[in-house]
Amino acid sequence: MYRLGFVSRHRLLATVLVLVSCTTPDVSAPTGELTAMVTHVYDGDTIEVETEGRRIDVRLHGLNAPENGECHDTEATESLTTAVLGAVVRLTTKGEDQFGRLLAVVWRGEVSINLGLVTEGLAIATTPDSGDPTTMIEAEERAYRDGLGLWGACGVGQAPAVIIDQVVNDPPGPDGEDLGGERVVVINSGDTAVDLAGWSLRDESSRHRHRFDDVVLEPGESLVVTSADSGWEPGGGPVWNNDGDMALLLDERGRVVSRYRY
Repeated sequence: MYRLGFVSRHRLLATVLVLVSCTTPDVSAPTGELTAMVTHVYDGDTIEVETEGRRIDVRLHGLNAPENGECHDTEATESLTTAVLGAVVRLTTKGEDQFGRLLAVVWRGEVSINLGLVTEGLAIATTPDSGDPTTMIEAEERAYRDGLGLWGACGVGQAPAVIIDQVVNDPPGPDGEDLGGERVVVINSGDTAVDLAGWSLRDESSRHRHRFDDVVLEPGESLVVTSADSGWEPGGGPVWNNDGDMALLLDERGRVVSRYRY
């Protein structure tokens, strides 16, 4: 992964317009969606829409943009604003989230805005609920490979050489009974020691985040982080989804050092 700099906030709109002109069946919108106008953009994955005189908060389904204060959050918000604010869109609803916001795929013409965000590296795909997980994850893989968006702006290149080597997401027995068996193995594959103070390990949803204390990882040394360890926010329960998830290792500046999807 190479640091390529920030994606222009107009690039998502350009991507959407290009996709509109060459729509393929796997991204075309089904019929019968709710039609609404976008009246506000809160962040990189949440908007407000107005329809039939009502204003509704909508959380874009199947993705997760950087949280406020995280690397590339401003760019993600600006790009989504440029692409949809004031536009009439269609919504394919997917229920509600835990905060009562409507979950939806947002369509501009025949193109999924959700897919466009992931394609440009402005958000990560979430599994298994990303609608068409194959399409979304493939888009994320391409963005990661090409260093687009957060994968370039928030990456640290090839050093330090600390990697997520393994995720044990489903140890034997009921979830929650063996938090010590649910674990992530991190390895320093480089030639110099790396201080992990201020680093964090998180899942793709951002709901679970482990903060490292003053830990120095020597060359060739590995570190095991279990879901029973202190340092997890919120902690006290399973972290990794059994049917698909992604672990991200971030340095003290919130930049992506290693990524492990299963």
